Amino acid sequence: MKIKNVTHDKNRISFNIKDVDVPMLNALRRTVVSEIPVMAIESITYTTNTSIMGDELLSHRIGLVPLKTDQKMFNNIADCTCKGKGCGKCTVKLTLKADGPKTVYSGELTPADGETSPVFDTIPLIKLTQSQHLDFEATAQLGIGKDHAKWQAGVAAYEEKDDGSYDVFIESYGQLPLKNLIESAFNTFQSKIEQLKEELK
Repeated sequence: MKIKNVTHDKNRISFNIKDVDVPMLNALRRTVVSEIPVMAIESITYTTNTSIMGDELLSHRIGLVPLKTDQKMFNNIADCTCKGKGCGKCTVKLTLKADGPKTVYSGELTPADGETSPVFDTIPLIKLTQSQHLDFEATAQLGIGKDHAKWQAGVAAYEEKDDGSYDVFIESYGQLPLKNLIESAFNTFQSKIEQLKEELK
């Protein structure tokens, strides 16, 4: 395996790789897209929503806001000691209260832990007119992209070149630093290989 022409910035890396099998590249791509655990809002309890948008539609929109994720801080809710009830080890609360007239942005979501905040502060959520109000508490938890797009940590792709090399890029959506995303992808991939070995014994 030979890697060259590596370029990267804060959230994206691209490189050329040679002497590697396509199934290996595709497994890496699928892992990045669908297997990396990150935080996203799973449920919302509204105290007030007098906006033009109904609770369900607004919840879907808010749920797609990417959240900064420290994977070491949280357990998967299904594996947590609270047995799926939801606690500080597997969930985090975010609150938002706004009064119109104004446009409500993602940066107004306030996480209880001070850490699991939106990656981007300027995603418009809803426009409130005069006398419209919004007040809710949201619960975020770990999940993976194959369960819902809101838990996708990034994207990866490859393209075959005429000389038998492949151009590859991996991009983080911002929930995880690029380095952490790549490390998590390889760790997840290795874990699946080990599980397969055990099942074959």
